[in-house]
Amino acid sequence: MKIFIICLMAWATAQLLKVIINTITYFIRKSKGKETKKVTFSTFLKLGGMPSSHTATVIALCASLAFTEGWNSPVFAASGVFAFITMFDAVKVRLPVEKLTEAFNALQNKVSGKDAEEVKKVEGHTIPEIIGGFFVGALIAFLMVKVVGFLG
Repeated sequence: MKIFIICLMAWATAQLLKVIINTITYFIRKSKGKETKKVTFSTFLKLGGMPSSHTATVIALCASLAFTEGWNSPVFAASGVFAFITMFDAVKVRLPVEKLTEAFNALQNKVSGKDAEEVKKVEGHTIPEIIGGFFVGALIAFLMVKVVGFLG
């Protein structure tokens, strides 16, 4: 259960960082007179963006298991495979689907008019967002296991 809590903390930290980053971006864009989306509570629950909360969560799981079970343990290896699949999917599957959905919705609006119901966009991640999530997850796991001794 404690490893689950560490993973949840990594997810929440990544989501909170998204709100902070989006808020800073909002004020910068607004000061330059650019149109931008407001930051709301739904930003905390949003998929996509910097850093990847999916990556932060699976890396926190991986790192927690590595610190407690060992780097050569089968459970660490299994979590590593799970983390790799999660990160690969975010970049190589969900990101292209996001771009295709945007193109489809734009084409649909052009052909059918603005009243057409848009296809819901699935948000993916860029490599920097994945790297950001990696560092958040690893840092949270390290702090909780090695510094705080949460699993000790």
